[in-house]
Amino acid sequence: MAENTSPAITMTCEVCSEYYTDPLMLPCLHSFCKKCLIKAKEKQGSADTSLKCPTCDTSVNLPDGNIEGLTQNLWLAQQVREASVKDKMSKKESTLCEQCSDDTAVTFCCECWLFLCDFCKTAHKRIKTTSQHKLVDMGKESAIEELPVTAQQPVYCPRHPRSELLYYCNDCEVMTCLNCLPTKHKDHAYDDYIDVGETARKALKESVASCDGVIPPVTEAIANGKKMLEQIATHKEEVSKKIKETFEELKAALDKRCNDLQMETEEIASAKRNSVEKQLDGFCKLVKQVSHGRHLASSVSERTNPGEVLSVKKLITNQLEECIEECKKLPLEIEDKGAILTRLDSPSLSKKINEFGNVFKLEQLEPTLYSIDSGLAIPLATVEKERKFKVALPAGIDKAASYLKASFIKSDGSKEEGRVVIVNDNNTAIVSCTPQSIGGYELSVTIRGHHIKEEDSLRTIDNYYDATGFLWSYQSWYNAATGMRTGSL
Repeated sequence: MAENTSPAITMTCEVCSEYYTDPLMLPCLHSFCKKCLIKAKEKQGSADTSLKCPTCDTSVNLPDGNIEGLTQNLWLAQQVREASVKDKMSKKESTLCEQCSDDTAVTFCCECWLFLCDFCKTAHKRIKTTSQHKLVDMGKESAIEELPVTAQQPVYCPRHPRSELLYYCNDCEVMTCLNCLPTKHKDHAYDDYIDVGETARKALKESVASCDGVIPPVTEAIANGKKMLEQIATHKEEVSKKIKETFEELKAALDKRCNDLQMETEEIASAKRNSVEKQLDGFCKLVKQVSHGRHLASSVSERTNPGEVLSVKKLITNQLEECIEECKKLPLEIEDKGAILTRLDSPSLSKKINEFGNVFKLEQLEPTLYSIDSGLAIPLATVEKERKFKVALPAGIDKAASYLKASFIKSDGSKEEGRVVIVNDNNTAIVSCTPQSIGGYELSVTIRGHHIKEEDSLRTIDNYYDATGFLWSYQSWYNAATGMRTGSL
């Protein structure tokens, strides 16, 4: 039931809404223009050595307190360059020559990655080092199709602009140039970046595969949480309705108390809703992080330029490993405690009107106050979870105890068999039930197929059995003719 939550990778910065320029990737795997991050840092203040991600608000510690220490997203930078070129090639508006900046470009060099005017095109063909470069005329209808799928562009060191990043430091897991090796990476193990490119691609593919088991269960947990929110809203309405019906029967004397309980119900429903939504926010954030990282890893792993792959491999794999570990520790079950409950008692109502009725959550119940004894019961349960409670038996049943059976009948007439756990010496028995569906149930106890009889019109205060975890107080009695407990609000 998991759905595709992978976000589309755009070529525009979320901050400036323009094509990325010098994109930098944060540890949360979101990328932004370098200039945009510098402006964001300036707004926060120079004393702050961290930066909040404009997308997810994750706090990022800046290396040496500077934006320049963040990871260059060479993969995204090349994606943007390719998209920008295709955009210019597809538009009818003129593009200026990038060699002389004076005339309109008529061709594009696939090796230099430059738009050239007619004069520069001629010069390009005359120069020995560029004479064999592939040129694509902009006027051709198939110009975009003739562009190379992947452009092998040199990557230069940010500290040494004339020096290419041709090596990969295995200790720091970053690309480096020849000038940085004896300084920033002294005595470190390093390799030619082309030699480790395939290993990096393989690592990213493994990260993608390891994510496959993360998203489906979390997505299912989110779906279950959303269903629970719907149940909370539904049950909140049901509780409110039953409270209103009860108080209408008690006329004007109960109006004030009715309003108080309605407010308490709303507060409890809101608190529970907020609790579930908080869990869902964590699930959604994890899914977005994993989806984003997975999509990035998948996309980058398909690139053939080792520099692009190596520039972001460390951040992507680290983030995905953190997400996977977080998922392992994260409880994916939405807590089923905290159901909205109400208890409406009516003894000495005229004297105790101000204390009449309560609305409360499941964890507020005291088990010792709601145990089953002498016909009083709080048979509260959750679907597919066993619930045990005590029932009173007629005197002298000892010899026939082995023939005791219990069943639970729903309002639609369907029956679910219970289990008699033990028969006690004090004319009581422990009965077990594991409800399979939501709804109200009636208890039927029989011996050799005959219902247990109790005194006619024997009234007890009992409670409505609701497998969703809701509890309604109501008047119930045993019918001597059928031996079944029935009741009404």
